[in-house]
Amino acid sequence: MKGNKISSFQGFLKLTKRVRKSKTNSLTTSIFSLPNELLITEVLARVAATSICDFFNLILSCKAFHQTADDNYILGHVSLDKVPVIPWRSPKQAFFLEKCKETGHPEALYREGVVQYFSFAKVGEGLSCLNSAAKVGHVGAAYVLGVILLCIDKGGDGRRLLNYVKSKKGIGESRKKFKDVINRLWLNNFLEPKPNACPMQAQHRRKQRWPSDDDDDDDNDVSCEACGCHLQVIFVCNLLRGIVTY
Repeated sequence: MKGNKISSFQGFLKLTKRVRKSKTNSLTTSIFSLPNELLITEVLARVAATSICDFFNLILSCKAFHQTADDNYILGHVSLDKVPVIPWRSPKQAFFLEKCKETGHPEALYREGVVQYFSFAKVGEGLSCLNSAAKVGHVGAAYVLGVILLCIDKGGDGRRLLNYVKSKKGIGESRKKFKDVINRLWLNNFLEPKPNACPMQAQHRRKQRWPSDDDDDDDNDVSCEACGCHLQVIFVCNLLRGIVTY
């Protein structure tokens, strides 16, 4: 009787070990059954979105990573925080930024749009890049494009874009980003604000001051949509002219 119990217990232990081993093998198999290309692409995309320095170090560490680095999915996710707006002194960075733009990278398109419109005075190319970036949800591009459209008699589209930016609570961040970019450029194209057509603008403005780029909701001080958008236009126009706006 005692021998039977011992035998049964030993059999139970063997069964438990087989089950554990089976679960481990199943997990390992499920991971490594994925295509290598998919694993490599996803790993690189996640690293690229976090740090471009880590991304470059990673692709130098492994041949497989290096061969996959030009994948459009990866280049569309890479962080450009450490890449200059115009990498004058680094042909490699300039080439890399161009590759990102070709893949439709929103930040690369935004930068290219600002550079083309305000520095190279290529209006069509600038608007095209900004529009492409705004379409995929780049808030900064929507802000700049909205202001430009308000200055070129396309007020309806411009107000729609600025309302979108406001709904995302992106006014303050968009101002800071735009200021940071244009401070690195030689400006050759400027904007001229259209007159505020609101007949009750004096009543609609509860505070007589320019918006500050430190506050995300300055135009909450303005109850009229047209007046609020006009304040954003004035802010950007003065910023381009080097006029202190806060």
